[in-house]
Amino acid sequence: MLTLGISAYYHDSAACLLSDGLVLGAAQEERFTRRKYDAALPVNAVRYCLEQAGATIADVDRLAFYEVPRHKRARQEWQAARRTEGPAVRVTAQDTEARLRDGLQWTGDIHFVDHHRAHAASAYYVSGFDDAAVLVCDAVGEWDTTTFWHGQGPELTRLGGVRFPDSLGLFYSCVTSYLGYRPNSDEYKVMGLASYGKPVYGAILQKLLEIDADSGFTMDTRVLDFISEPEGYRANLAELLGIPARRPGGLVLPHHADIAASAQVVLESTVSALLDSLSRQRRTTDLCLAGGVALNCRANAVAFEASAFTRMFVQPAAGDAGTALGAALCAEPPETRTAAGSVMRHAYLGPRYDSDAIAELLTGAGVPFRDFRNDEQGIVNTVAGALAAGRTVGWFHGRMEFGPRALGARSILADPREEGMRDRLNSKIKWREEFRPFAPAVPEERAEEFFAMGRTSPFMIDLFRVRQPDVLGAVTHVDGTARVQTVNAAVAPRYHRLLQRFGALTGVPVLLNTSFNLSDEPVVCTPVDALRTFLRSSLDLLCLEDLLVDAASVPAELREAATEEHRFVAGAGLQQGGELYSFF
Repeated sequence: MLTLGISAYYHDSAACLLSDGLVLGAAQEERFTRRKYDAALPVNAVRYCLEQAGATIADVDRLAFYEVPRHKRARQEWQAARRTEGPAVRVTAQDTEARLRDGLQWTGDIHFVDHHRAHAASAYYVSGFDDAAVLVCDAVGEWDTTTFWHGQGPELTRLGGVRFPDSLGLFYSCVTSYLGYRPNSDEYKVMGLASYGKPVYGAILQKLLEIDADSGFTMDTRVLDFISEPEGYRANLAELLGIPARRPGGLVLPHHADIAASAQVVLESTVSALLDSLSRQRRTTDLCLAGGVALNCRANAVAFEASAFTRMFVQPAAGDAGTALGAALCAEPPETRTAAGSVMRHAYLGPRYDSDAIAELLTGAGVPFRDFRNDEQGIVNTVAGALAAGRTVGWFHGRMEFGPRALGARSILADPREEGMRDRLNSKIKWREEFRPFAPAVPEERAEEFFAMGRTSPFMIDLFRVRQPDVLGAVTHVDGTARVQTVNAAVAPRYHRLLQRFGALTGVPVLLNTSFNLSDEPVVCTPVDALRTFLRSSLDLLCLEDLLVDAASVPAELREAATEEHRFVAGAGLQQGGELYSFF
């Protein structure tokens, strides 16, 4: 039986299709529309999932949605009644069912799943654990902002939680906004910036978020006001910090890094306290994490290592996209939810493309390429040699990843050894802030040689100390850590062979891996997306499945046309700053 899960109408909409508990396909709508964090009904992602199954909407047996609209509407109306100044809170949840039915041409029942239950299910039911504690932290669902769960067999039992307006996710988003970045979007920038500062404002920020050992935490709404203030904070925050809010696009000064470091420490200590509380409620050694806060890999690592838990699974699509999977799992019969085959060993759940079709595309576009069809070792050797020589590669292979991380299917790859490579990628290829770190990928069996791990990290959502920072200058953050991806030979064989070959050439079987996109754009999905991005960047090589394009051989008029198209079609990117949330 087919179950279709949907998340939509708020942030990073997605679709996921299950067949008797097994994931057939999952994807975010942004990848198809090229609108970052697209919140629209994910009709393109649904179409892909159905095509993957060879089905139509008429063949779907169950439709699940990632929240309960009447509960969300009640909270929005409650908030709207209390905002007396600034933009009105938009009440968006009043016609959700009608929009779903009209948009998907669906006539059957709809399973409306509590938002935090969907998050919890997205982690627990695919973790491989049969008895686990689950922590969900995000900005806000219907009313919940943090929840505790116990998963045992097919059952997922809520143990307690924290309700809006007390919110750990909104706290971090508030600081993101204060630092001049986009809330609900650029929190990862604050995490990266934090390592360059000192937590000198930690005591001030910690007073705004009081930890309760039994019930979670409460926030000082006299300063952090997510009800009345569009930005999420009152003017007295600047008085407390002694520093005005940074203007979007302004210089990043040392005290901005100090604020980021302070917010990060408060986040880590709060998550640690939540895990302590959860471990006291359920004496299990296994932990699952989900919700947007779980994308903060440093908080994950610090809190987990200080906890009583010994194993951890973090849903790779920990944000709202992953709730499409969680909602679908909740709508499944209990006996199929925890089937052994449903363990999430990888996130390669999106579309893939055939080399023959890509060859037709390149030929039609007038793009010269080298053809390695039926010669996989040849393309691996050639790309590894180019990487060892300091060239940068857009790597497009297999099914696209589900979630925000590039894991070797839609990646930009480079030599990790020289620190200068990081600066080159940030300034000339990715067009992003100089303080942003890059992640290393390493064969699973060689990981401990280069990183102090003690556990695998296939989804690049955990943080580890680098054993040889002098050898891995481009992927070692300023604090001596790295967000590692361990690559399993059975899960990603070509990617694994590339790492091995690069290691044979250089003695270091590690590659710098970052998402295949430019600043403020979604990760590429199709070969056309990859080609456009390649033509507008300073990448040296583009590897599209079995075909290899060298930037030096691309006609100049093609590159100019791609740049001109981007200027008028894609726009200049997302605006920074502004409201914390126009609605939530």
